[in-house]
Amino acid sequence: MQTASSEKELYIKDNSGSTGNGKLYLVLSVAAVCFGFVAFVIAIVSLSKQTGSSASPSVVNVGLTSADYDKDDKVWMLHGGHAGINQFYVSEKTGKVEGFSPDIMNAVCRIANKNCKIVADAWTNCWNNEAGETARGGYGLMAGWVDTCGGYRSNAERRRTFAFSDQYTKSPHQAFATLPGNPREFDWQNITGKTIGFFDGHIMDEYCLAKADGIVGAALPTENIRHCVIEQCFDWLKAETVDALFADAFWFRGRTDVEEITDKLQTCTVGGNAMMTRYDSKLIDWWNPAQAKLLASKEYHEICNDVKVTHGHQPGYDPEDFCIGL
Repeated sequence: MQTASSEKELYIKDNSGSTGNGKLYLVLSVAAVCFGFVAFVIAIVSLSKQTGSSASPSVVNVGLTSADYDKDDKVWMLHGGHAGINQFYVSEKTGKVEGFSPDIMNAVCRIANKNCKIVADAWTNCWNNEAGETARGGYGLMAGWVDTCGGYRSNAERRRTFAFSDQYTKSPHQAFATLPGNPREFDWQNITGKTIGFFDGHIMDEYCLAKADGIVGAALPTENIRHCVIEQCFDWLKAETVDALFADAFWFRGRTDVEEITDKLQTCTVGGNAMMTRYDSKLIDWWNPAQAKLLASKEYHEICNDVKVTHGHQPGYDPEDFCIGL
């Protein structure tokens, strides 16, 4: 009969290699651990098949109709503009970008079930045109600081660089404006030798004007081109630094310090306001279907009619001038 001490000596001897029992015990132990690990992996795979990719993804239906959009984790950065008109402006009360275009953006993002953030930034980060230079894409949009710039209109120059969504407004006309009463007798049909002010970053630039039919001297030399931010342009007109301004006509609506003197010109744009984005962006894929739902709804007309109520303290077009179907 073995004593406790002899059993202990035998255990030590077996694990020291004097017999084969220690090796067998080690092999069995390793095998047990491996078997347990394999069983654990099989269990995890089985569970994932039951609850994972084979199941249909959940779809949150939002918006005006049953729009089947999946919400993703991406935050879509939308440049909302900062123009100081009823289309888009930075509210002194909220500090946010507000106006007709941001209202449209918020509605489309809600219908498409997308995470959107409307931001304000310099116009030149969307589209950059300087006097004497070829118009080009803004660095902010090109580099991906924002995913899209709202309220932009298409033309040949811009389409060489960017893609555009469907329009959500009518295409307004362009015009010349002078001081009230046109005291310098500016003749918009012959602008030879005249200095013209253009709003920086806007599509109504010197390249657009050069294409206008029926205007003598429309191809201005560099020394007769002045680029300026909006209010600076009006100040230059008052100071007679420029003879006239050339822009979309709605910039002159509601102002008593300028006078529109031009027949309706349609030389600058292809369509109305739209979302301008990079050609490699996926934004238009979900934007256009969602926007189409909005434009076919009562909500679009409610947003249009709300311009006078909510944004009426800002100058700009009346809803009938830019809203489709009104």
